[in-house]
Amino acid sequence: MAKDIFKDTIVYTVLGFLPLGFATLFTPIYLSYLGTEQYGVLNLFLLYSGLITHIFTLGISQAFGIYYWDVYKNRDELKNLISTTLTTLISIQLIFIIFGILFGESLLSILVKDDVSFSYSPFFLLSLCYSAFMVFYELFLYFFRNENKIKQYTFLSISTLICFTIGSIIGVILLDLKALGAVLGRTAGYGLIILIFLGYFIRKYGLGFELKQVKVLFIFSLPLFVNGLIGSFGHSIDRLLIERFDTLENLGIYALAIVIISIIEIWFNAINNALSPTLYKFINEAHKSKINEIKALGHSIIFAVIIGTTLIIAIIYPMLDLFIPEAFHESAKYIPVLSIAMIYRVCSSLATISFYVKKKTKYLLINQSSTLLLMILFGYFFYQIWGIMGIVYTVYIVKLIEFLIIKSLSDKVLKLDFNFSKFITLSFILTYSALLSTEATELIPNNYLRYLIPLITLIIFTPVLLKKEINNLVYCIKNRKILFN
Repeated sequence: MAKDIFKDTIVYTVLGFLPLGFATLFTPIYLSYLGTEQYGVLNLFLLYSGLITHIFTLGISQAFGIYYWDVYKNRDELKNLISTTLTTLISIQLIFIIFGILFGESLLSILVKDDVSFSYSPFFLLSLCYSAFMVFYELFLYFFRNENKIKQYTFLSISTLICFTIGSIIGVILLDLKALGAVLGRTAGYGLIILIFLGYFIRKYGLGFELKQVKVLFIFSLPLFVNGLIGSFGHSIDRLLIERFDTLENLGIYALAIVIISIIEIWFNAINNALSPTLYKFINEAHKSKINEIKALGHSIIFAVIIGTTLIIAIIYPMLDLFIPEAFHESAKYIPVLSIAMIYRVCSSLATISFYVKKKTKYLLINQSSTLLLMILFGYFFYQIWGIMGIVYTVYIVKLIEFLIIKSLSDKVLKLDFNFSKFITLSFILTYSALLSTEATELIPNNYLRYLIPLITLIIFTPVLLKKEINNLVYCIKNRKILFN
């Protein structure tokens, strides 16, 4: 029976979106019980946990994801790769957790302006635990997706959703522990399930250590680690700048905008994780013969994100009025421009596939370093001029520059004809419409109508600009059982 890739994609996308998407939808409860300052503390926890997660992997998880495709047909080699990866990750995490316990308090006083609100104990110590769990959560999901083990993938996704929700309700609502309750609930929810799955993996694959394999992993992983760490700082530097130059209250308001934008990113990651194995396989094994299928997969990801972006902008004010305390409503003005910047992020991600296929990950380091530098420079000066809105403009400009850099480097390594130019043209048009949504208050005083402008713009211009791309996508969807097998 032929495999239906788009049917499978829907299943994996929904499952991948549920836990993180539900966590985002839980935000109104957080805001009602926490307030702006405590919500700022929670976002600092998530911010630094993301950075620590990158440190805890040293790029090993990403290296595993690439080398999986070199050994997946040989089950003995795959078993050795999994057991060695588990041993290596556990060892790395133990070393860094001990280091964090011993020196974290001194380090925190340097990194955080308000180390009283965001304290070493319990927040920093909990971030060490939470980050360790997230490393394995991502690793296990990726493995189950590649192995097409949908039952295990489903159980991991749904069980973390349930435990995360129960933990959050207990910590935030029943115990009224504010940001600490949210952190405890999140950590306990993920921790319980991840420890169960870690025990399952150790029992099935064992804990091995093949020095040759470890060397191969580290040779490939270290550039990925440096790139990922710099990229994580670059992804977080907007909030770090606000924490440094502004207040925790304003960080909390801006953080809500980022959380809303993260719905788009979660949506993108879910679809990308569902389609990328097939996309990577086609590019790696049949680049020229599968060019139309590769385009269709890439374009479906971009289309999904653009549609999601304009829909989020369109409904933001009704959602704020219905669910979010008024103290956070100022975040709405940051959302349109930040949302459109996500389109460049998606195009950049697709362009980086050539680096992984040709194992030229050093180019990622060049890009991430320049991106971080530009974020710091533009962010500092634009903040002095426009305040937090200057940070928003910085994110947009740097995402665009990042795409231009990656596209240029990608074409030198392996030219992937995704035909980005039309999507970038559409993005420029949507950018203008996003600025109208934010600034044209005198022309269109009604917030609900004004924030519909990007969606209306998309409906008008998409058939004109992307007719050929839409036809190819429709053809591939109709013939998916033949083309994607």
